[in-house]
Order: sequence, then C-alpha cells, then structure tokens
Amino acid sequence: MFRLDWFRKDPSEKYRMGCGSSFDASDGPRTVVVFGSTGLLGGAIARRLLQEPFLYKVRCVTRRSSGEKARELAEHGAVIVNADLGETKSLEKALEGADIMFLTTHYWEEKNKEKEVIKGLNAIDAAIQCGVKHIIFNGSENVKKIIGKECSHLDSKSAIEEYIREVVQLVGNTTGINFTILRLPFWLENFYSVFKPHKLKHAVYAVALPLEGSELDVMSVEDVGEIVASILRRPRQYYGKTLNLSVESLSMENIVDTFNRHFDNRKFTDPKIRIKDMEKFQFPGSKDLAAMFEFYQSGQAVRDIKLTRKLNPHALTFDRWLSENRDKVEEALREAN
Repeated sequence: MFRLDWFRKDPSEKYRMGCGSSFDASDGPRTVVVFGSTGLLGGAIARRLLQEPFLYKVRCVTRRSSGEKARELAEHGAVIVNADLGETKSLEKALEGADIMFLTTHYWEEKNKEKEVIKGLNAIDAAIQCGVKHIIFNGSENVKKIIGKECSHLDSKSAIEEYIREVVQLVGNTTGINFTILRLPFWLENFYSVFKPHKLKHAVYAVALPLEGSELDVMSVEDVGEIVASILRRPRQYYGKTLNLSVESLSMENIVDTFNRHFDNRKFTDPKIRIKDMEKFQFPGSKDLAAMFEFYQSGQAVRDIKLTRKLNPHALTFDRWLSENRDKVEEALREAN
C-alpha cells in the first residue's frame, strides 16, 4: 500500500503529533466514533451503543447533520459531527480524543472502487494521527483473488483491510493501536431493498437470487450492533481478529418457503436465476453483484454461525426477522406492483 512509506519515516514521531486519545487516561465512558451512522450498519451500531451511556460516548459522523436520522440519534444522546471521508481535516476533527472507531465505507454511492479505498485509507490515517486505540472495520475477502472476477464493492474493503493490518504491524507497538475486522454475510434487509421480490403477475412474486443449488449465509444488519457491543465488552479477546459472521445458511427452497408461510395472500417462487444471467443484466453494478454471488457459491466465504451466536445469542433467524419486518417487506412489495 502506497501510504506505508508515510509511516515508515518515523511512526513514533507521527504518533506524538496526534490528536490524543483518552483510552488509557480516563475511567469514564469510552468515546466511540461511528461512521455511516445514518445508514443501516452504522446506525445499528450507534443505536445499540447509545443504550449504554455510562460505558460509551457515541460520536456519529455524517455529512447530513440536519437530516432526520441524525436528529433521531442526537435525541438519544449521540454527538453529531459533520465530516467527509474525502476531507482529512474534517476526519481528524471527528476523531479527536476518540478511543474507538467503527468504520464502514460505501461503494454504491459513487460506484468507484478507487475512491472508496482512498476514503477508507483517509479514515485509518486520521485514526492513527489521533491516537485511536481500537479500529473495528466492516471488511471483506478479496473476491478477485478467489474467483478471478472483479467485485468492486467487496474488493475495495479487502484493500482497506490489508492496509489496516500493514499499518498496525508497522506502528502498533509504538501507538498501541489494535483492530478487529468484521466480515458480514448477505443482509436480510436486502429483501426489502436491493433484492426485494419482483412481481411476475397478480399476487405472484419471484425471489431472484442466483444460488444455483448452494446455500446463502444471512443475518440482519440490526444484529451487528449487539455484536460490536460484545466485542467492546472484551476488546482484547478480539484484537487482531477477523470475525466471519452469519446467523444461518439458507437454500432457495428455505427462502421461498419462508416467504410463503408469512404471506399467505401471495405466492413466491424461485425463478432459478443463474450467475451468467445476472452478468447480462443492464443495471449498474450487475456484474459486481454477479461476482459476489459466484464468490458465495465458491465455498470460500466461510462464516462462523457458532461465533456469531456467542456474540449475539438473540440474533434473528430469517423466519423471526420476516415476522418482525413484515410491514417493511409488505411496503416493498407494494412498490414492486
């Protein structure tokens, strides 16, 4: 990674120039900076940590501090900070005095892998500069290395992962910085957004996932909040670890049957879509999504259900999630009409 030369000059001096962290100096709540706090993943983590104000001061980073989601977080005790992953100075301000950073980067906003990687590196650099002691990152395997096809929204996160490991190896002894990587499976929330069932005819819907006989690891993004809270209760146990998360593995038969049980006024079917079909779709990102599913089919996306349930014993199965989120799925189905 090109930025390592910057640290090799004198990492100890670089750290002495930092913003400073209260991790070792304070007996009070730890300050956690959450990126993506107005999105699904960051929002789930921020909301969970805000439930324990005696343990955490939650600082939510957003570019839209006047938005409804930011206001809701503020009402629950969050400090809202305006910052942009593309602006280093704003990141240093957001991370000043912080103990912990949760970082997730967003490919789909600009659909540009290089920009996503640069923004992720900006946040890591700022965390080092400010003396943040624990980085938790939403990462990924390198799909291109595994299946030989580009998967921009996952390969970008793999590149940021690699940078985190290299930086911590280089400056960790000097700065005391540590990291934990989370690798998440297919989000159940996709069923009312990107992969909502599409209407074939009156009351008949297709669940179009190219599994081709394989199983899909899934979990609700909302359950990641409790997982992060569990990590922070015993952080040393998870320093330097990559946590491969999943609540359960589902076949297309499982998925379709569950939809049909919960919506007896509709019929759901499996159109048996294939990877090569998805590659031909014309919507932006279709090839990246096809590569993602090919990676899932490869058996190389290893996930640990036992560990996930240890970290969050109450994580929802698809059946329970669909029961609790029926209204959201119902609304998505109406929009599909």
